[in-house]
Amino acid sequence: MSYADVLAQLQGSALAHAISKSNHLIGATLQILHIFGFVLLLSSITVISLRLLGLTFTNQPVGRVARDGTRLIWIGLALAVATGTLMFVSGARHYGYNWAFEMKMGLLLAAVLTQVLLFQRVVSVDFPRPALARASAVLSMTLWFAVGLAGRMIGFI
Repeated sequence: MSYADVLAQLQGSALAHAISKSNHLIGATLQILHIFGFVLLLSSITVISLRLLGLTFTNQPVGRVARDGTRLIWIGLALAVATGTLMFVSGARHYGYNWAFEMKMGLLLAAVLTQVLLFQRVVSVDFPRPALARASAVLSMTLWFAVGLAGRMIGFI
């Protein structure tokens, strides 16, 4: 089975038809929820990263600042992935051959791996090593904002 066949099957599924043939407000709602999830994720990453950089909440331990923010990161990511998956299924052929979508997926994978393997470990301690804290904050924010930029480019390709 080729890549084109997989995309055609996804786009021809009952779920894809239900989404694409439904009221246009369903698609708009999916897009709004997708963006809301991503904004929730980005704002939480930004607040924690600013603490790691020593620019805000300097009187608070990193672990305390990160505790609530981390929960919001994962809620935002779950919302963005769930709605993004539904949007992808309803237009699989369009997204499947879109280089901006492919870039977004690659950056998303890199951002999630960085989040799990580096960022979460750094923010789990109250006073991480300053160089590691700054590097993980800059890398994480760069990757996540690049995911958002690539996502915005999808509509123009």
